Amino acid sequence: MLYQYGNPANAEAHYLTTAPEILDDLPQVTHVVAGLGTTGTLMGVGRFFAERKPEVKIIAAEPRYGELVLWLTQSRGGLRSRALRRFLRHLAVFGRLPDAVRRVRELLEREGIFAGLSSGAIVHAALAQAAKAVAAGESADIVVIIADGGWKYLSTGAYSGDLDTSEEFLDTQVWA
Repeated sequence: MLYQYGNPANAEAHYLTTAPEILDDLPQVTHVVAGLGTTGTLMGVGRFFAERKPEVKIIAAEPRYGELVLWLTQSRGGLRSRALRRFLRHLAVFGRLPDAVRRVRELLEREGIFAGLSSGAIVHAALAQAAKAVAAGESADIVVIIADGGWKYLSTGAYSGDLDTSEEFLDTQVWA
């Protein structure tokens, strides 16, 4: 592994490739929603848009984990990054776990996308932003970055059973 959490090339790759591609494909972009993960995507894309189109809202979304997993994420540096906080000046979303599970199931059933739980939180956050824009009578062109595969979560119970049972099981596991 290339130590994604501390490797500056992680964010640089998204600054040089992901963000310009977004702007080329959707020049009217208003929001970019991505997961926290290693923070590389958010830092690279956030820096790019801060420099070139600062009105774009960069939104972090992550399912709310239990205390143990939250501590592990912080100790890796994902949530404590000063650079990340600079670029997340608009909004940081920590989604509810049931919402993430529901959305990841919808992605699979409706779109055939086998995504992970953080992707469910990302979709939920993006849909919340879209609803907020509609309620305000504003247009929004929202980019959603899904970079989390469902294969990593097969043993979590996220894809089977009822939502209550899945949520209860997930609350007792270290799965992030």
